Amino acid sequence: MAPALAMLLLADVPAPAPLALVGGPILAVGLMGVGMIGAAAAGRLWIGVLLALLAGAVLILLAHMLGMPPLPNPFSTVLALIIASISFSARGTLFARTVAAKGWWIAVSVVSGEATMLLTASAWPGLWPDWLLVLLPAQWASVAIQTALTGSGTRAASGALLALAGTAGVTLLVARLWRRGWPYLLMFSAWLGLSAVVWHWPSPRMPRADLAIAAAPARHIAPIAVTAPDPATASALARVQRQIAKWPAAQVPDLTQRARNLLLIAAVPDLYDSEPLQSHLPLLVATELKARLPADQRAAILAAIADDPAAGSVAARETLPALGLPANVGDEAPVRNRMGLYASRLRGK
Repeated sequence: MAPALAMLLLADVPAPAPLALVGGPILAVGLMGVGMIGAAAAGRLWIGVLLALLAGAVLILLAHMLGMPPLPNPFSTVLALIIASISFSARGTLFARTVAAKGWWIAVSVVSGEATMLLTASAWPGLWPDWLLVLLPAQWASVAIQTALTGSGTRAASGALLALAGTAGVTLLVARLWRRGWPYLLMFSAWLGLSAVVWHWPSPRMPRADLAIAAAPARHIAPIAVTAPDPATASALARVQRQIAKWPAAQVPDLTQRARNLLLIAAVPDLYDSEPLQSHLPLLVATELKARLPADQRAAILAAIADDPAAGSVAARETLPALGLPANVGDEAPVRNRMGLYASRLRGK
């Protein structure tokens, strides 16, 4: 109920950030609470997994009812939900095996602690150091789910998913052997080792769900990358480019509107500080502008957009999840401002 209440409260906040940008932490807390406490109370892994998946499905349905765009990567989302549900429920099963009827009290304590750190980290980025957050399975689940909701899917979140799956397997082994002393050393070692995997194999940085985005200062946009992207970012860029070929907004007959739509691919991620992706997207947009606009008209079209960013439509910003990018809703001024800045910047590209 707590994650559902959070969604209802956020849905009424007048902000440009869509609900999908906070879906990762909210869903992770929901799965963790229901799966871990349910498995600990029932003493059965499958009950915790079933309850967690049911909670996840309900929360996603509620998010769609409140305006969250369709899932851009359903397979990755379902995979992340399943692995996270098993991992959390495995911990609940261990609590039930070790302290019997009091196991669910331990589960409540663990859920409360991890949820508090996860949600405060989401609300105030930078509050907790990265080395601390990387130790939290709840953070692993949050990153995996958020990457599926607004990122490039399974491959980009491989480290987090591997850590969740590994934790589930080791925890179930420890639950089976809990009467012996050495399994706890195994679990502690595995936890540190899997945390190291997440640290050294990070997912792309998630978009920030700022609730108040001001217009960018004149001539200030995200720096454009001058080096090659890392493998995870390259995978995300390749997926964006593949999806552009099927994106209706990139094929509208009006050439100026087509250019506006393509510029949104750089402008919206810039709004949400979604590095490292945002610094590489302008080069991808420049490539698409060359391919989709006549060479003798391209400079004039971009100049017109730069001179009058308030013209035309930016409705395509709400369909960006089809490219694996965050949508943008609410006030049009910030995104129009950045669209105009990118039009001016890319004229010479």
